Amino acid sequence: MAVVTLYMSDRDQSKTFSDKKEADNYDKMLELAENVSVWMEREIDGLSEEQTEAIGLLLAENKDTLLKALKGKSAVLLEEPTEESEEKVTPISASA
Repeated sequence: MAVVTLYMSDRDQSKTFSDKKEADNYDKMLELAENVSVWMEREIDGLSEEQTEAIGLLLAENKDTLLKALKGKSAVLLEEPTEESEEKVTPISASA
């Protein structure tokens, strides 16, 4: 019987990965999403917690595309999403 090492996400206990780097990257993405959500709740009146979580996850999941847009290539935001980017993460309230 083979032994398989699995890595769990610290912020989403339901997610497991076969690669430590993937698990760490996922945790970093969730941390960014949480921090963006908290920042938006503080800066923008009238947004619900669900809306800020969804926007935070959207920005965190697409940070590379957003960085390209911020560096002057705003047209990348209008491109059709690829299969890879269509995968959605279920919003969670991550605990620090």
